[in-house]
Amino acid sequence: MPGSYVTVMAGKISAYLFICLIQCVLMLLVGIYILPLLGLPTLVIGNNITAIAIVAISCGLAATGYGILIGTLFSTHQQASTFGAVSIVILAALCGIWVPVYVMPESIRMLSEISPLYWALSAFHKLFIGGGTIAGILLYVFKLLLFFICTLFAAFLFNKTKKQ
Repeated sequence: MPGSYVTVMAGKISAYLFICLIQCVLMLLVGIYILPLLGLPTLVIGNNITAIAIVAISCGLAATGYGILIGTLFSTHQQASTFGAVSIVILAALCGIWVPVYVMPESIRMLSEISPLYWALSAFHKLFIGGGTIAGILLYVFKLLLFFICTLFAAFLFNKTKKQ
């Protein structure tokens, strides 16, 4: 594509982050309005919309960074989409998305704590279940943003070496 690598990446990041935020809003709306129609409890998001937005943006950036890294590492769409989907399913199983971390063996619990999926889930748990504040989620947000920066840096380095 014509243009600098930074310009192309900034465009991709903005577009994918926007899509992530739309998905987050839609999921919150489902929890608030659709679940009660099915006889389930309403999602109570609390009053800290700013904290929810901060976590949603940091989660979106982490997911976007991972997607860009996977897209850079593989040479075909099929390879990238297969690896990306399988790796996310495996990480979801190991990091508390499917099964709560507290029922897992200690070794897997320790492994799960170094995953961005665990950090995101823990931040949302603190906000929705624990009535957390921005101060209570900052460590998770920092880890998610650091993951985003590391994945972008790795994608940049791999892209640079691939061109040579």
